[in-house]
Amino acid sequence: MSHRSRVRPSGFTLIELLVVIAIIAILIGLLLPAVQKVREAAARMKCQNNLKQMGLAAHNYESTNGALPPYQHTKVFGATTKTSNGSIQAIILPYLEQANKFNLFNFDFDVNSDARIDASVVGTFTNGPARAQDVPYYLCPSDPSSNTYSAFPAPGASGRVSYHGSHGAFADVRTSSGLGGVFSMPYPSGQVMKGYALVAISDGTSNTAMFGEVMRATQQSNSTTPDNTTVLRNTAWNDADGTAVPPCATGSESGSRLYYTGQQYYRALAFLQTYSHTLPPNWNRKVTSGQQRYNCGNTSNLNRMHIAASSYHSGGVNVGMADGSVRFVTDGITFANWLAAGSRANGEVIGLN
Repeated sequence: MSHRSRVRPSGFTLIELLVVIAIIAILIGLLLPAVQKVREAAARMKCQNNLKQMGLAAHNYESTNGALPPYQHTKVFGATTKTSNGSIQAIILPYLEQANKFNLFNFDFDVNSDARIDASVVGTFTNGPARAQDVPYYLCPSDPSSNTYSAFPAPGASGRVSYHGSHGAFADVRTSSGLGGVFSMPYPSGQVMKGYALVAISDGTSNTAMFGEVMRATQQSNSTTPDNTTVLRNTAWNDADGTAVPPCATGSESGSRLYYTGQQYYRALAFLQTYSHTLPPNWNRKVTSGQQRYNCGNTSNLNRMHIAASSYHSGGVNVGMADGSVRFVTDGITFANWLAAGSRANGEVIGLN
């Protein structure tokens, strides 16, 4: 009696194939969040390194010049102080191994308008090549905004910046109050503006913020509809607490809007190069429901701004301290501690740890 063995057909059955596909889908679903977390961790580390390099550059500037960089570049002609409107970020370029870019600037001319600062002479894009290029150290890899300020017909769009200097726990960048930050100082008369020596940071360099992240504007400068990166302006004002200013809290503005935060790295306007501790971290992060909150400014003075530290990192922002260290500050920090970390010489010794 013969016995026939049943031969299994080669290949997969439909059920087996579906099971394999399901397993692969589950594995991909588990793997993607992990990959995204690794990418974000790498981006955050790159961001922290950028801030570290900026802090070292500021310290090297202080070692060379006896003081930290001022918040804008000035010269004296006769007995009058004139500004080229060069920003902190433009001033420290040589200390970031960016001397070639720094040498493109002619600080006898306004860095933005190209007008000679000691006479009514206008250059032909005198500082255009210096304006036009991004500086790698100034860009956070987690910030997706590709918008640029391109009002100038030549040589192209302006360089961007994700890291601003701290003007402290007071909105007016020209304050002489101890509430002011590392980059707050009065405009001088008849002398060059100088920054503070490290010893003038009496609250302690490890307790005082120097640079912080700020989300770049996501719109063009000629936009008409505000989003969370727009600076709204109002006549009602409070220098010490931005959360009490109507446009910051509710968007109820009464003045013009500023749409191009972080789109001109070279220009010494407060909303372009500094941030304040008068708003909590990520105050203006975009919301999908509820009240959107904003950065805001005073209608009569571009030096009075509430600009929050903000980022696309999950849960907080990176901050470069005056001692050169970098901290990741969570959104849950108390407002009182955040204010204290912004002031340079107000008697607090509260750190961000």
